[in-house]
Amino acid sequence: MIVAVALAIAAFIVAFLVVPVGSVVYTAFSGGTGAFTLGHFASFFQISLMRESFWNSLYVAGMSVVFASVIAIPLAYFTVRFRFRGALLIQTLGVLPLIMPPFVGAVAMQLLFGRSGSVNLLLNDWFGFAIPFMNGLNGVIFVESLHYFPFILLNLTVSLQNIDGAMEESAQNLGASGLRLFRRIVFPLAMPGYIAGASLVFVKVFDDLGTPLVLGQTNMLAPQAYLRITSVGIEDPIGYVISVIMVAFSVAALWMSARILKGRDYATLQRGGNSLQKRDLTHWQSVLAYAWIVALLLLVLSPHIGILLMSLSKVWSFSVLPEGFTLAHY
Repeated sequence: MIVAVALAIAAFIVAFLVVPVGSVVYTAFSGGTGAFTLGHFASFFQISLMRESFWNSLYVAGMSVVFASVIAIPLAYFTVRFRFRGALLIQTLGVLPLIMPPFVGAVAMQLLFGRSGSVNLLLNDWFGFAIPFMNGLNGVIFVESLHYFPFILLNLTVSLQNIDGAMEESAQNLGASGLRLFRRIVFPLAMPGYIAGASLVFVKVFDDLGTPLVLGQTNMLAPQAYLRITSVGIEDPIGYVISVIMVAFSVAALWMSARILKGRDYATLQRGGNSLQKRDLTHWQSVLAYAWIVALLLLVLSPHIGILLMSLSKVWSFSVLPEGFTLAHY
């Protein structure tokens, strides 16, 4: 029985993973006669649009990791380090962006943060300026960061919870505290979780097709692969070259994350040991922490809020909120 299940799983993997990927790789490296060639890759880098798309994809993926880290690292540290009500609820709400495809939220983000979106309308009325949240590649980075930061949040939270508290106590006895303690001791010990989450964010953003298409940014690798194959045809080798490049960089990102951590020792929690000690916040510290966390959660949940408002709105155009609400759409 076990052998039969194993063979079925192997056949499934071969049929739906090995064969399709192998076909893509074969087409990218084969010439008209079927002989091996690198000519298709040379042609790829000779096309200015392809070079631009390649660097744009790297830029968007890299910057998405940066902004996702800015959101996830403080949120993970606060919920693990400090004792306050609602920590579990905050962590749960922080994971909600993953339940919806990013390109769905991109539509709502245009209405909230676009050139004529709610936020910019308010900024223009109150202060006389607007912020280009959704212009060009900025919009893709903004949407992707808000959607994929939970990968870093989840992995980093687990790593922080598994740090041996004795390491922190030793550092405190030697005079480390505050930001220095976090920068020199806590965060380096949690690096495996951060690297794992950051590499997943990079791979997901680098390969994402829907969000750039919805936002009208076709000068990236995934949209170009789609457009080449659907418009030129499946015989076009450039589309397959793009696919091979995306697979290669995704694998390279995961390999590099493992390589960075290889040979390093991380003091994790042992049986009978203590994890990082939770601290109590003063009244004003609690007020500031809750205000910051609520503002952050409103930002990361804005795609869901926007989708909900869109589903209930009669008309929503060039206004801060919908001009009327209805259940007729449902």
